[in-house]
Amino acid sequence: MLTALFLLWIAFNGRFTIEVVLIGALITLVLYFFCAKFLGYRLRHEFLTLRMLPRAVAYVFTLMVEIVKASLLMIRIVVNPKRKVKPQFVTFDTPLETSAAQSVLANSITLTPGTISVHCEGSKLTVHCLDPVFAEGIENLVFQQKLKRLERLGA
Repeated sequence: MLTALFLLWIAFNGRFTIEVVLIGALITLVLYFFCAKFLGYRLRHEFLTLRMLPRAVAYVFTLMVEIVKASLLMIRIVVNPKRKVKPQFVTFDTPLETSAAQSVLANSITLTPGTISVHCEGSKLTVHCLDPVFAEGIENLVFQQKLKRLERLGA
């Protein structure tokens, strides 16, 4: 966080001089200690974030790949005039334990074309699928596997 705050200071300032660097370092340290004292932030969180960063980037890449695959499937459904759309609801249990991971899963499903997360209660997630093709294997999504690994790393 310390580095991110300092880099934001430099980026928003627009120039790189010794005065900007010194004032930025001072302001960054004050903000960091404020966060540590009043917001419960610890240096341990920063190391944990750095450890999780490669897996988080891999998750975002996987999400983008799945969005493209679902978009191509949606194009096939829309372009084919003979195909009848059969919407359905699918409810399944997710192995994710934290509410943050469950929220990321629900939002990832909603971002993927053809599916919308409708309800999340405990470990149960209800998803509206535009077609049965989108419902196939929704209980074992690659999203869940990657989020589960992120959860284990964060514990």
